[in-house]
Amino acid sequence: MGTVKQRRSQAKRELMAVAAAQLLIDEGPSAVTHRRVAEAAGLAAGSGNYYFPSKKDLFRTAVAGAEDLRAESALKAALDCRRGESSLVSVALRLTGIYFAPRLGPDVVTMRLNPILEAGHDPELQEIIRSHRPLLAQALNLGLERMTGRMLADGDMEMLVQNIAASLLYGFALGEEDPLSYSTRSTARLLELLGIRIPAV
Repeated sequence: MGTVKQRRSQAKRELMAVAAAQLLIDEGPSAVTHRRVAEAAGLAAGSGNYYFPSKKDLFRTAVAGAEDLRAESALKAALDCRRGESSLVSVALRLTGIYFAPRLGPDVVTMRLNPILEAGHDPELQEIIRSHRPLLAQALNLGLERMTGRMLADGDMEMLVQNIAASLLYGFALGEEDPLSYSTRSTARLLELLGIRIPAV
């Protein structure tokens, strides 16, 4: 169980881990510094290096926490889905919101997708992201079922996940004014090709 001092130290480390994950989601990788994380956790600015001796350890903890929060938020977003969406475009937007939970905004490429891609250069971070992917796919399928009454097979779900990310990047690279709208239309077309329809209400 540890001494009181050890438990207090562990509690502060956990506060910093939560703060690091939230900063990563809200502001991107550049916000995950020892000083910013300590301040966001309500601790002395200089204490960050004590609890996370290296920037790599701090960032790894931020990614793991962000992916945990993302999976938890995705499930909550999926459970909030109901029938009654007016089009496959609105279904696609809800699915994109599930995939990028807890926050989907116009800056999704720069704030959420690019950091995931950057993390792909580190095998340890790749494993963290890879281990959360099935949870995100389950949340997407749950949301899809709640909106349309249909679920996708694993291979089709993988294609949907790839389409969401790739079409966002492609729309961004093309200079689309609204890459999210571009991606949503592309995802809606894929849903249609996969036989997903809006059920009669």
